[in-house]
Amino acid sequence: MSSEPAVAGRARETSRLRGHLALARISNSPTVVSDALAGAALMGALRPEATVVAVAVAMVLFYTAGMYLNDLSDYAIDARQRPERPLPSGVVSRSEALAGVVALFLVGAILLWVAGPAPFLSGLALIAVIVVYDLWHKTNPLSPAVMALARGLVYVTAGLAVAGAVSGQLLLWAGLLFGFTVGLTAIAKAEAGTGLAGYWPAALLALPAIAFAVSSPPPLAWPLAPLFIGWTAYAASFVYRADRRNIGRAVGYLIAGIALLDALALGLAGSGIGVAVALVAWGLTIYLQRHVKGT
Repeated sequence: MSSEPAVAGRARETSRLRGHLALARISNSPTVVSDALAGAALMGALRPEATVVAVAVAMVLFYTAGMYLNDLSDYAIDARQRPERPLPSGVVSRSEALAGVVALFLVGAILLWVAGPAPFLSGLALIAVIVVYDLWHKTNPLSPAVMALARGLVYVTAGLAVAGAVSGQLLLWAGLLFGFTVGLTAIAKAEAGTGLAGYWPAALLALPAIAFAVSSPPPLAWPLAPLFIGWTAYAASFVYRADRRNIGRAVGYLIAGIALLDALALGLAGSGIGVAVALVAWGLTIYLQRHVKGT
């Protein structure tokens, strides 16, 4: 029979694990994997081989480090407004979170160094963008663009890892991902109460479908377009509906929709395996968001 101290210890460890998962926003991580696969596929790597997998892992590590750093930067605000968050509640200590940030960035950078100097330098630029965003996003009117730049750099880093260069097509889709992320991040800022003059950024959400349609995708990839359009419209509807307006849900669903944007890019590149992984990433993100908030 377990003693009461042992039961209490297991409960603390379980609570601590949940705290780390909440800090990491682990529910959004699958979309980072699909980002990396899309960037690689646009440069000709149609299968997730060793280099692509290493870059995907590095990108998830960077994303996770950024999420930890975000909570560290917002500690004072969360202590007042969201005291149940892992850091202000004491479930995870700030020193432990900071150590996690350093370790995650370091391991991710090592993986990129092994992949080559070009992706390593791109990764360092990505780290810099993540840090700038986390340390200056509450009062920075350009913070949606900074966050979007981080997503776009995932495409660029993956492309550099497999080809040592970037193509016009990759830059186009990195730009489309940039625009999509600007739209959803601006909506997220409205949820946080920082103000937004209307919801004009939502118009950016439709651009990937337009670019896909005019790029002569393979016939088997065409069904991805209505799936992306339907999901994006459904997610955005939670912003515009007069009743049951729920910006938080809209943002979470739009984050999941990044994987569908990646599926468009992967379908255009002809990566059937990549499309399958992106669709799984979309579904997995939606599922995980039920247990760990993505925003």
